[in-house]
Amino acid sequence: MSAIYLKELRRRFRSELSAAFPLAEIDAIFYELIAYYFNFPRTVIAMEPATQLVEDEAALLSGALDALKAHRPVQYITGQAYFMDMTLRVSPDVLIPRPETAELVTWVAAQFSSENDTPVILDAGTGSGCIALGLKQYLPHAEVYAIDISDAALEIARYNSAAQDLEVHIYKGDLCKPESTTHSYDILISNPPYIPKSESGSLQAHVRCAEPHLALFVPDEDPLLYFRHLCDYAVLNLKDEGWMYLETHEDHAHYVRGLLE
Repeated sequence: MSAIYLKELRRRFRSELSAAFPLAEIDAIFYELIAYYFNFPRTVIAMEPATQLVEDEAALLSGALDALKAHRPVQYITGQAYFMDMTLRVSPDVLIPRPETAELVTWVAAQFSSENDTPVILDAGTGSGCIALGLKQYLPHAEVYAIDISDAALEIARYNSAAQDLEVHIYKGDLCKPESTTHSYDILISNPPYIPKSESGSLQAHVRCAEPHLALFVPDEDPLLYFRHLCDYAVLNLKDEGWMYLETHEDHAHYVRGLLE
């Protein structure tokens, strides 16, 4: 069985992905894949330049390269994404967690005490569960609930909750049909769909082509659709002195603020 140098495979990645990604991102993707498939450290090529892969091993990287060229994100290839010191399961049924969302979770957690506070929290549109799990990690005494309309997303969120050993109450719910619950929440948090469909062409191809449109886009004629429904959820279920934390489109923040007011 023939073998190929690992550094030659890296050269192929750099050459064939150069039109889609900057060099640093190509290398980061390559190192993530060799860590996932072979448990190789990032320094393997520098420290062991003679490292080779047999044909079957090289085929794994070649298949991943083909998937990347077809705009499949590396996180969907490996089935995992990193978020706030957690490794979470992901699939094309859920958004890939972003650093901006981790920033949102950190912002919320910083306003409460991990030792004493026991807020009741609802994560609306949980997807992979990253927000709910991040908050439960930072605020272990919080009572955290999470809803999503997608059965596939709920399955992933429940898996992640169990894998991280973090108790989050996860159930099916439709943001477009706000309803009273048996809980009165201290915090309502959400990263809802907010990108107008007309802006899809401005997104990177691996986002536009691979990530779930249900979690990304809103009709052009109603870009505040889900924020209006979240306001209805708040009226029904948020405590009088409760907090709302929302991600939104940078061009629409002023309008969302007006809606909340």
